[in-house]
Amino acid sequence: MSKKITRTAKGWLRLRDVTRNNLRGLDVSFPLGVFTSVTGVSGSGKSSLVSQVLVELVAEQLGQSIATEETDADDLEQTTIVTTGGEIVSGIERIGRLVVVDQKPIGRTPRSNMATYTGLFDHVRKLFAATKAAKARRYDAGRFSFNVAKGRCQTCLGEGFVCVELLFLPSVYAPCPTCHGSRFNAKTLEIRYRDKSVADVLAMTVDVAAEFFVEELQVVRALKVLREVGLGYLRLGQPATELSGGEAQRIKLATELQRMQRGNSLYVLDEPTTGLHPSDIERLMKQLNGLVEAGNTVIVIEHDMHVVAESDWVIDIGPGAGDEGGIVVASGPPNEVTEVKRSKTAPYLAAALS
Repeated sequence: MSKKITRTAKGWLRLRDVTRNNLRGLDVSFPLGVFTSVTGVSGSGKSSLVSQVLVELVAEQLGQSIATEETDADDLEQTTIVTTGGEIVSGIERIGRLVVVDQKPIGRTPRSNMATYTGLFDHVRKLFAATKAAKARRYDAGRFSFNVAKGRCQTCLGEGFVCVELLFLPSVYAPCPTCHGSRFNAKTLEIRYRDKSVADVLAMTVDVAAEFFVEELQVVRALKVLREVGLGYLRLGQPATELSGGEAQRIKLATELQRMQRGNSLYVLDEPTTGLHPSDIERLMKQLNGLVEAGNTVIVIEHDMHVVAESDWVIDIGPGAGDEGGIVVASGPPNEVTEVKRSKTAPYLAAALS
């Protein structure tokens, strides 16, 4: 999977005196306009540097609001740990937007799903609202949402299931006896688009939906990106609570890929290949490299040496974990990092490059 390094930095984002956890007065420079992998043993300080300090400092400079790893969705438990030291000394003027593609859930309730998160469902609802039957009944696009009272099942309120309370046992959930899990009321389900109800569409996988909506360009465009990141097997209406962290991360990436690329964004990903099949890693790399080719900067924390070998630049943190880490052991193209004897990553990277 190794490739010849052809991309060179278009500038540098320089951080000075970074202090956080085991990082103490660290100076580090990230190349812009290329693909960078940050490596090191677990506990060396990679996440402290990239997912925390880098993200916080860039977000502050850009005036963006970014949830850190320590931030919980529950306001009662919400805490924010700030960087204890560090500043950006140059390069921020070359960054127009920060995008953190993490593995946090796209939603914490069954109401959240891939179709609604990506905006795909907005186009689908408009197609149903445009049918002759829907127009005759004066149904608008909102009618085909299970989050709106006029379209959802009134028994389960659009959840698709009901809670059954047991006397001496924990409560259990069962499919709604009225809508049988479809989430919509009977009148809404009577409207058909190419002989399929809106519930039928949500039950389709991305691959099946791509064939079903082949003539609808806006829908096909969204489905195409989801397939390209290896999510063709997911159902459009699959609840967010059933998605793995890796799947949630790729859904976020697919949503971002649908947007117009301005060429000055910084993308930060923390171990995006965790749990992925090699074929899915290859698909992911193709999309990330596409972002770089469009003029953006991609920085990933990564353990997969095949991914690191394909990077344009490597920053190795270490050499060990905890108090034995927290410094930049090596920084440069992959083939140069392999020659740094102090780096624990070097021999594994060399094997991946061979």
